[in-house]
Amino acid sequence: MCVILDTNTFGRFRDPENEELEPVRNWLNRQNGRIVYSNSEKYKTEWKRGGMENWVKERIRSGQYRLISDGVEEKEKELKGKIQSDDEHIIALALIANIKVLVSYSEYTNRQSGDSALIRDFTDKDLVGGKVYTRKEHKHLLKSGLCLD
Repeated sequence: MCVILDTNTFGRFRDPENEELEPVRNWLNRQNGRIVYSNSEKYKTEWKRGGMENWVKERIRSGQYRLISDGVEEKEKELKGKIQSDDEHIIALALIANIKVLVSYSEYTNRQSGDSALIRDFTDKDLVGGKVYTRKEHKHLLKSGLCLD
């Protein structure tokens, strides 16, 4: 199974002390899970801004990250101005790769993510129609099985 990791979640995901994302790290390491990504400019920019380039490169080499490139940038351009969030790169990737789980993060007591527009876009049945993992209680969304061929 594959998921998309919200780029705003990278730092928390890397933090071994972050208990909310521990099930995702365990799933990735133990159950053949994969995080899909795109090599679009927006992904590259966000990795660089977050100081994640080397960390992501290590995960790519280990096989934990899977590249989806064909059609993503074109879909991003098509979505520009047509969705609520400014995360065309994530929605485009989900649509192109048929990914239905987004890993985001909630640090708020009301359990809403800091990126509610992205969550609305991702869960919109007319767009992705997916589900969003924001806390450890959502570990049931992380299924075992192979990621895309």
